[in-house]
Amino acid sequence: MIEEYALTPDVFDRSSYSQPDYIDMCLPYLKDALFNEALVRDLCDGDWSRWCNDRDRLRSSHRLAKEILRKLKDRNRLRSFPRQSTGSPVNAVDWCTEALSSHRKSPLSGIITTDSTKQNFKADPMIASIEKLPGCNWWQARSCSAVLERTTESFLTALEKILDCANSLMFIDPNLDPSSNYNEFFRLLEPLQERRPIPQIELHRSFCLGDGPQRRILSQSQGMKLFQPLDAKLQPLGLHADVYFWQDFHARYLITDLLGILAEAGFDTTWTKQKTTWARLSSADRDNIQRDFDPAVRSMALKFQFPIGATH
Repeated sequence: MIEEYALTPDVFDRSSYSQPDYIDMCLPYLKDALFNEALVRDLCDGDWSRWCNDRDRLRSSHRLAKEILRKLKDRNRLRSFPRQSTGSPVNAVDWCTEALSSHRKSPLSGIITTDSTKQNFKADPMIASIEKLPGCNWWQARSCSAVLERTTESFLTALEKILDCANSLMFIDPNLDPSSNYNEFFRLLEPLQERRPIPQIELHRSFCLGDGPQRRILSQSQGMKLFQPLDAKLQPLGLHADVYFWQDFHARYLITDLLGILAEAGFDTTWTKQKTTWARLSSADRDNIQRDFDPAVRSMALKFQFPIGATH
């Protein structure tokens, strides 16, 4: 659901392009994709971003370089990755070699460099020149949606990078019921126990339970009973979540600080022989949905809330 790229620092350097003016077309095109659908691997334990942000290098870089680097950090889109080589990269070719080594450790969506650096890696399809990016196979294969098996394993695979990097996660599903058909839901939260600091977790559901004539309105005590099994699972993991019961709604989402996902059938994994489609939301739609489930914005629609799991 989210791509991860490695960039060599020369993509910010006008002199590294086959024609200096090409950078004025290529960087804005790349910027939009990075800010809306991707992470950038911060190679060598973060040395990549420190290298790019060096004052002297920024002075000779394109005017967009400073903005891109700043927003990648501010928007939590830099994913630090351990150093793979014994030495420190000193040029674009070294950084590209480091990116390839990290790709062998944990697959990247692609490595983006310049024409001049690409010449040293002509045979490697994972490396693409920013000037030829639109024609690259893995760039063309990007998609705003994914068809998944309705299994916890499939969900975890789709969410791996999000669970590894997001600082806040809002699971929004009107039928979320850990005492019944969502009894594996805790497994989607388990990877978060390794994070420091632990991300903010919010769970949002309807205050109605069931369908048709059996449908009933839940009280707060009944709602808390529904979430007792998840409470018991989260406590030994050291995870805390805030649970919100809202006036009835029907859509299912995962809203994070990285991106928003429309989850067609929610997070129920009891229908394992079926498939479901998840789609990435635009930034504007994600922000609107986040506001819709903000108690400060729609206090009249919020019926009750309570915490579960470990105490802060």
